[in-house]
Formats: sequence, structure tokens, C-alpha cells
Amino acid sequence: MSASSTLLDPVRPARAVPLRAVLLGCGTVGGGVAAALPQGLSLSGVLTRTRRDGVGPNTPVFSRLQDIQALHPHIVIETLPGGPLAEAALDWAVGISAHVVTANKAAVARRPDLVRRARAQNTAFACSAAVGGGVPVLESIERLQVSGHPPASVRAVLNGTSNFVLDRLADGGSLDEAVPAAQQAGFAEADPSADLDGLDAAAKLVLIARTAWDVDLDPDAIPVQSIRDLPAGAALRAAQAGVRLRQVARLDRTDTGLHASVTLEAVRLDDPLARARREENVVILTSPSRPPLILSGKGAGRGPTSASVLGDVRRVLSGHWR
Repeated sequence: MSASSTLLDPVRPARAVPLRAVLLGCGTVGGGVAAALPQGLSLSGVLTRTRRDGVGPNTPVFSRLQDIQALHPHIVIETLPGGPLAEAALDWAVGISAHVVTANKAAVARRPDLVRRARAQNTAFACSAAVGGGVPVLESIERLQVSGHPPASVRAVLNGTSNFVLDRLADGGSLDEAVPAAQQAGFAEADPSADLDGLDAAAKLVLIARTAWDVDLDPDAIPVQSIRDLPAGAALRAAQAGVRLRQVARLDRTDTGLHASVTLEAVRLDDPLARARREENVVILTSPSRPPLILSGKGAGRGPTSASVLGDVRRVLSGHWR
């Protein structure tokens, strides 16, 4: 057992000295996390280009990963944009046997070895915020497993940007108008490709499959459809026909294996997925031995995602991540 997991073992006496934490990234989500860190942690450093609100004046700020590595933290909280830096940071955190809390679905989907290595050394690797934002998707799947009703299929709207853009198109707007509006509302990234092309939803399906069935899917092998490939006026015509276009993410476990896809579908207005608006996510977990479980709520934005990250941090501190 690593030194850091011993410090957090709930059967041992509590430590009087707070555990050292570092925060990697201090943008929309990271700033919300920094402003509300729970007791029991000492924020030893923040990786960010500029000091943001929520970071106290006495907390050291670093602009290079190699500089913050010298702090030897017990807990690494990662909220960087997806990319090589985030992947390197997670690799380093697991390598030093630190507990990890991350909101980075793309990096975690690409690197299943990180979860396996953390599990082997009895340290936490928590990523609830990576799927659903404030919607407890992964936690609900775990509870279904414990209750003896594991899901057999998942059908979901997992990307809020797609809802926003498709609704603007359904109102007669153009893609060139809808995407900047989604960015201004804080739902779309500066580069919206992952949202529009279904790659963000595909990465989330990988994490759901890993949690539900301990199966590692290749995110690049999941078939996806892009909103950018929709014929002009398709969303408007769907609305006039009494249906709503949605970016639908699916997982189906059958005798032939696990099948994943992200497609654009016309759903009826009484379908739960049709009710996903703006940044909302809707997830339907179907088990053969119980009625479907429908989860819904805000799937993006500072508040919901920061709250989910902080929930993982508290679980790590309590030892309930095991």
C-alpha cells in the first residue's frame, strides 16, 4: 500500500496535518474547485498561466508541470484541457502514487492503463465529473451494480453543446450562428470540434463502459456522426414534423459483444432525450430486472462540474472511493 493511501485509510486515526494537494488548471472548472476545497486539504500549488479568483495570495502558482512536480502531493486534482499536457500530468500523478481526481474524459478514455495502475497500488482515480457534469452517471451505475441490477444498455444525450446547436438549427438558424452563440453561453469550447463531431460523447461512452462492465473501448473506433454533416434545414424540417434532432450516445451489451455509437437521431417529443435542452444531459440506464433509470441535469458549466470534482475529492478524503 502506498504512503498516500495509508494516510487516507478510514480505519486508521485521522491525521492532524492536512494532506498536500495540487490543482492542475484553473479555468472555469478549476477556479470553482479552488474556491471551495474542503477541510483536510492544503493547496500547495496551482498550475495555471495566470492567478485566478479562488486562489489565495499565499498559494504558489506555477506555469510549468515540472515545477509543480517538486511539491510531492498526496492528491492531484486535474482540470486541464484535454491534450498531451493533461495526459502527462495524469501519468505523473499515478506514477508517484498520488490520489487523482480528474474531469478530463478524453485523456482518461485514451489511457485505460492509468485506472489499472491506480487500482493496483490502492490509490484513487476518480473521474465522476468527466461524464454528465452534475449528473451522477458513473455513481448511479456503481449503485446499480451493488444492488444486483447492472445496466444492459445505455441511451443518452451526453453533450450539452449539441443540444444548444441543434435547437438553434431547429429554430431556423445556421451553424455559423449557432456555434458562436453556444461559445458565448459557455457551453462550447473555443474549438467545438469534439462536441459537434460526437468525439466528446464517444469518450464519455468509454468511461461508462469501463464503469459498467470493466470493458475498455477504443474511443477512436466508436462510430460517430457530425452535426456539421447535417443537410441544410434538416433540424428545422424535423421540428416541423413534430420530432427533435438529438445527438444520441448508445451502449448495448449483447451476445455478440458491446456495441457503441454516437448518432444524430430524430426523437419523439415524449422521449426523455428530447427534453435535454441547452447544457442538460439525459441518461437512460436499462436493466433487464428493473424499470429504466432516467438521470437528468446540467451536464456542463462551472457550477455542476466543479461540484462533481469536489464530490470526488470528499470521497477520497473519506476513503469511500474504494
